[in-house]
Amino acid sequence: MKQTNTHPLIADYLDQVCRHVRATEMHRRIRDELESHLLELMDEQMDEGLGEEEAVRQAILQMGDSAVVGKQLHQIYKPKVEWRLLVYVVAFLAVGLLTMYGTPVNFFEEKLDKYWLSALLGIGVMLVVAFTDYRKLLPYSLHVYVLTVGVFLFVIWYEYTVYERVIVHFNRFGIFDFGTISMYLFLISVAGMLLTRSWRFRSTASKLIVFVFLPTIFLLMTQQYLNLKLYLFGFVVLLMYTKTVKKEKLPLFITSAGAYVATELLDYHTFNMLMDWMQPMKDPEGGGYYYLVAMDAIRSAGFWGKGFGAPLQFPLIDSDFKFTYLIHSYGWSAGLVILFFVTLFMMRLARVVGEVDEPYGKHLIVSIVPLFSVYFLWPLLMSTGMLPFADLEIPFLSYSRIGTALAHFAVLGLVLSVHRHRNSIGKPHTFVAK
Repeated sequence: MKQTNTHPLIADYLDQVCRHVRATEMHRRIRDELESHLLELMDEQMDEGLGEEEAVRQAILQMGDSAVVGKQLHQIYKPKVEWRLLVYVVAFLAVGLLTMYGTPVNFFEEKLDKYWLSALLGIGVMLVVAFTDYRKLLPYSLHVYVLTVGVFLFVIWYEYTVYERVIVHFNRFGIFDFGTISMYLFLISVAGMLLTRSWRFRSTASKLIVFVFLPTIFLLMTQQYLNLKLYLFGFVVLLMYTKTVKKEKLPLFITSAGAYVATELLDYHTFNMLMDWMQPMKDPEGGGYYYLVAMDAIRSAGFWGKGFGAPLQFPLIDSDFKFTYLIHSYGWSAGLVILFFVTLFMMRLARVVGEVDEPYGKHLIVSIVPLFSVYFLWPLLMSTGMLPFADLEIPFLSYSRIGTALAHFAVLGLVLSVHRHRNSIGKPHTFVAK
C-alpha cells in the first residue's frame, strides 16, 4: 500500500521490498525506517546539486536492490520455530511410550491407549498453538477467565468432583481432568488482564477478588489443593515481574501468601506426607511404604538396572514414580541420561524467557516456565526420595490423565508461539546505505 505523501519512486521501492517480507505486521515499521534513510540520502544528493527526481533515483540505488533488501529483512523478521524444544518433547514421549510396554501395571491396555491418544492429540494441539500468533489471545483474556469460572460453576452445580479431581466424561476414554487446565487458564487470563488498560486503573480490592480470591475459592471448593498451590506460585512469579507500583503489589503478595498457607492447612494430606517422608520407618506399611520401596528399588538397580519389564510391586510406577521404575529397570545410567536431557530442556526454556522482550509474551512465559520446572524437577527428586510425595507426573515422559497431558502440550505450544514471533516485534533492524 503506497503512501500518498511519499514520492512515487520511493513508494514503489518500499512496495517491492515489503513483498519479500512475510511478517506483514512489520511492514509499517520497515517502510517508515527505510523511507527515513532514503529521504536522508535524497537530501544529501540534492545538496550536491541534483534535481529531486535524480536524487531519488540515486538514493534508491545506494540503498540497494529491493529484492536483496527484502530477503534480508525477511530472514530477520520471519517467525522461527524453536525446533530443539520439539525434539526434546518427542524424545520424552518416545522414552515414555517405549518403556510403558515393559511396565507391569494394572489396566495396561487401557492406559496405553490413553497414553497414545494424549500423545497424538497433544502434539497436534501443541503445533496448532505454536503456529498461531499468541497476541490474538490478549483481547480475550477476560473471556478466558469468565469461561474458566463458568466451567467451575458447572462442575460445582453438578458435583463433578471425584477424588479431588474436576472431571468431565470423555467418551470411552473415561475421565477428562479439568484441574490442571483450569490452573493454566487462570494464569494465562491473569497475564493478559494485568496488561489490559482497563485493569490498570482498577482498584486493588477488585484485583484481589479477581486474581486471588475467586481462583482460590473455586479451586478449594473442588478440592484442587495442589493446582491452587501451583496457581499461587505462578501468580506470585508473574506479579514479581509485572511493572506496577509496590503499594499495589504488596496486598496481592500478602493475600497470595495467606491463601497458600490456608491451602496447606486445609489439605490434611500435606502434613502426613511430610512426616512420612521425614520418618518412613514409623509407618512402613502405610505412608512410609512409597519411600521405602522406592529407595530399595533404586539401591538394588545398579548401573545397568534389572532389564526390560523388570517386576516391581509398587503403585504409580507408570506416572508419579516413573523415574523410579526407569532407574530400577535400566539403571542409574538411564537415570543420569534422562536427568541430563531434562536439564538441557529446562535450560532451553529459561533461555527462551530471556530472548523475549514483548510484554504480553513475557508475561505468559514468565509464569509458565517456572511451573514447568516444578512439574519436571519435583517428580524426579521425589522419585529418588529427596522430596516428599506430590501428585505430579513428569510431562510427556510419564503417563498422565488426558486433561493434564493436553494442558502441558498446549502451554508449551504457547511458549513456542511466543518464541516464534519474538523477531517480528520491536524496533526494526537499521539498514545503513552502502
